[in-house]
Amino acid sequence: RGRSPDAPLLTPEYMAKWQEISKSRIAGSVEYDYSAKCLPPGMPGMMSMAYGMEVMQTKDKITFFSELNDALRRVYLDGRKPSAKVLDDPTYAGYSTGRWEGDTLVVDTVALHTQSFIEGFTPHSEEMTVHERIRLVEPTLLEDRITVKDPKALTKPWETVKTYRKAGPGKDELREFACPEGLSEAK
Repeated sequence: RGRSPDAPLLTPEYMAKWQEISKSRIAGSVEYDYSAKCLPPGMPGMMSMAYGMEVMQTKDKITFFSELNDALRRVYLDGRKPSAKVLDDPTYAGYSTGRWEGDTLVVDTVALHTQSFIEGFTPHSEEMTVHERIRLVEPTLLEDRITVKDPKALTKPWETVKTYRKAGPGKDELREFACPEGLSEAK
């Protein structure tokens, strides 16, 4: 199977990594299937999943809860910047700071763990950053314009747009994922 035409354009080093991952996945190995190992989807993968997502906003923070592997992500709105400690300790969700520009939430995410993917199974380096512009385009439709930059892994920034429809009452509850129940079978 080849890469889709809208997939991130990789440098030769990271294309070789993608091919290694692809061969492993096609062979049926879970070596690079981090979800099967109960690991969070990471960013920006967390924002492109088919599982439910809940958004909770307070004055200084927006939190995204994802049903897939019970992942969570915080976007700090209080003007803070990532510290050296944060930058030296990457996480799957990364470290996100945001600000409002009118009705658009502008978010920058850094410190992303390299044991996650840009999308699908596309690898990235420790230098990857994610920039988002999130806004309601209709009363029940949220749009997330995502730009991924990675000077080591990408030949140019990768852009995608994700949309989310608000669930109605009775369909708006996240379920526990309980991934560890199957962890022994995924080894």
